[in-house]
Amino acid sequence: MTLLAHPLTAAAVDLADPAPAAARPYVAPRLELVTCPRLLTAYDGFVVSGRASGSELDGIDVEVSVAGVTRQGHLRDGIWSVRFEDGALSLRHAGVRSVTARVTDAWFNTAQTSAWVTIDEFEDGYVHVDARHDVVGGLGADGSLTCSGELGLGTHDQGRELVVVLVRDDTEAVVVSTGRVQAGWRHGEWAAALPLAGVAPGRYRVRALLTDASHPSLVRVAAGRPFTLA
Repeated sequence: MTLLAHPLTAAAVDLADPAPAAARPYVAPRLELVTCPRLLTAYDGFVVSGRASGSELDGIDVEVSVAGVTRQGHLRDGIWSVRFEDGALSLRHAGVRSVTARVTDAWFNTAQTSAWVTIDEFEDGYVHVDARHDVVGGLGADGSLTCSGELGLGTHDQGRELVVVLVRDDTEAVVVSTGRVQAGWRHGEWAAALPLAGVAPGRYRVRALLTDASHPSLVRVAAGRPFTLA
C-alpha cells in the first residue's frame, strides 16, 4: 500500500470543480438587455430585465437608471430583473431617454449596456360637479335628482369609468343613491339621474368618482356643494 505524503483536504480539491479557484481564469462581467420598454408614459411602472455573465458575479445587484432615476435588482443564475413602480418617473423625465444597466463584480470591474426609451407626458384625469341640481317628481319612488359636471379622462382614457352617487352631507361614506350616467360622458361633460326612492329629507351632496382600472391611485373624486332635499 502506498501512503500519500500530502493527503488531500477539502481545501485542496473542490469536488464540483477540480481546478482550484485561483487556477480558474477570470472572466470579465458582461450585461445583456432582454426586456426593455421602447415607449411608456411618465407615470406607468415598467420592468427592465436581462442576462449577465462573468466569473465574479455571485450575489451582485444590477443597477438600472432611466433619466436619472435608479432602481436595483438581484442577479440570480445569470438572470436579473429591475422594476420601476408606478409614479417612479414624472413629467420632467418626458422625452427620449437612455436606459442604462450597470453591474460591478467582486474585482470592481464594471459592465454596462444601454437602450433608448421614449417617455410620453402623462396627463392626469379630473372630474367636477356642477353646483346646480334639479329634483324631478320630489322625494319618493317616482322622484329623481338630475346633476351634471365636467371631466377629463387623461392619458388612461380606456381604463376610466364614471360613478355618481348621492351621499349624506354629514357622513359622505353613506351612499343613499347611485346615479344612472347618461351616454356620451367620455367627451368632457357628464349628466346623471339619481333615484330618490327611499331617500329621506335632509342635507346631501353629489359625489362623482372617475375610476382607473389599472391604477387605483389615479381615482379622482369630486363633491358638489351641500343642498337640502325636503
